[in-house]
Amino acid sequence: MKFTILTVICLVIIMCIVFGCAQYIGIPKKKAAANLEAYLQRQYHGKLVFSDLSLFFNAATMDPNMYGMLIYDKDIPEIAFYTHLNLKHILENDTLPMYPIADKKTVDGLYKDAVMRYNTRQAVIADFIDDIPEITFSTETISLDVKRDIEPQELYALITRFIDRLNQSFRELDTAFQFHLLLKTVTHPEGFVTIPLEIEDSKWQAKPMVLSEKAVGFERLKSMILEHIQAKLDTPYPYYKPTEHNKIYIDKSTLSRGAWLQYLDDTRIVNNGKGKWRNPQTGLYVVYFDLETQFIYRGELLTNENDTTSYREELMQIISTIEAEGIKTK
Repeated sequence: MKFTILTVICLVIIMCIVFGCAQYIGIPKKKAAANLEAYLQRQYHGKLVFSDLSLFFNAATMDPNMYGMLIYDKDIPEIAFYTHLNLKHILENDTLPMYPIADKKTVDGLYKDAVMRYNTRQAVIADFIDDIPEITFSTETISLDVKRDIEPQELYALITRFIDRLNQSFRELDTAFQFHLLLKTVTHPEGFVTIPLEIEDSKWQAKPMVLSEKAVGFERLKSMILEHIQAKLDTPYPYYKPTEHNKIYIDKSTLSRGAWLQYLDDTRIVNNGKGKWRNPQTGLYVVYFDLETQFIYRGELLTNENDTTSYREELMQIISTIEAEGIKTK
């Protein structure tokens, strides 16, 4: 069989393509799972298992053998951590390529951190067992079920103590997420109010409490509020339509009075790809209501220039306005 120069060139090109692409053909998921299971069995004797295994190949890693997974304790699933590993070489090399070398993170280090986090959470739960019979930690939410209705002053004192306790173990609780507290009561068993926590100077600080969408009667209240707003807008501002975005502050001194802040889109603003994009969310309407009776006191257009203000300016305007109306947020 005679090879022409063209034939040789074609064979060389094909070989280059095959061997060049081979480096981007990673370990199959079935084999990856088998390797990870063997690794966990060898290192932890079946104590740790995994779920949510998925390929993590992207422009940043350029590693077709990189997988993400949740590793957790088989007997105590709350002891868990998410990480990324090269599952082709896991049995020979279990370094964590997604962490900077200077951090010196290891799989065992992540596991020990998860154990410490779990033990710390259990200690917090034990400290409040008399006041809060059921405390549940999740990724971003700490549910506090007091199993009864609670007076405003008692709630404020309890939340203050609870946040102080969290801050005593700020490092041990170690989370990349912003927590928020979800209060549950006998009247609102799925959720009453939410208290967002923000981090300042390595401490959690409580932000104003807002009504939970899980509160009993929420959907009926929402329907009434939106109907009230639309009726008030139809004549003077027919071009405004409520969006899906709102903020619902609850008066901490009564736990009943509230201020529903509803964002409005200006339908006259049309972004069709021609010209500079404009933010249609220019309106902000506030409605004052009573949660227990679902009585609406009154409402007003807070601003029609909401698109021109920063988040901080918007928040300051909201808080100052509703505080003047008697809705205590701090």
